[in-house]
Amino acid sequence: MRIELQPFSHTHVSRLLPAFPLVIAATQGKTLVRRRGFERVVVPGQPLVVAPFETVDLYLDGGAMQPACCSLEMRLRPGGAPGASLHHRLSQRVFMQPQHTWSAAFIADLLRASPTQVRRTLFSEGAALTELCRTQRLMRALFEVLHDNPGTETLKRRIGWSPGSDLEAAFYDWFGLSLHALARSGARRPPAAMRAAAFVPQWLEQQLA
Repeated sequence: MRIELQPFSHTHVSRLLPAFPLVIAATQGKTLVRRRGFERVVVPGQPLVVAPFETVDLYLDGGAMQPACCSLEMRLRPGGAPGASLHHRLSQRVFMQPQHTWSAAFIADLLRASPTQVRRTLFSEGAALTELCRTQRLMRALFEVLHDNPGTETLKRRIGWSPGSDLEAAFYDWFGLSLHALARSGARRPPAAMRAAAFVPQWLEQQLA
């Protein structure tokens, strides 16, 4: 899953939290990544790989005469890493299939467990189901907007966002960038009608257990 940014002004995207390895590659202008308290310039031809569940901030120093260009590629993989925590496995599934109702009851049915057991396991891992789903749906929204920039209502349906909840405010609060500003920062895209059916691989359903 690959998207491109090409802003014509200084752009800052906060708290990217990938559920899969994220490859950041610069092609033009200055792209800077902040992680673990350190900053690194991404040099063209030397992409940076962000490990799953490592939070990073992204800075692009674009200008009116020359935009900053970089790509973000999420290296999706089915099944997850052997021995991965429930928190990580769920985060990956929510990112890949955000339209589902990821309730404790739904997950418990997949795991052949009880909702209480699901909540207890997540709590022991320092995670909460509501926050996990919210974060990965916002991450998916970022990729969807840069892929083909759907309208807000279509975007909500794609990522399983509650129709009555304010996606625009939640997106800005998390990334520090509005949906509109992000869409303007995207590189030229194909028309929405040409949206590739394989934007997310259609893997067979797998149990989380």
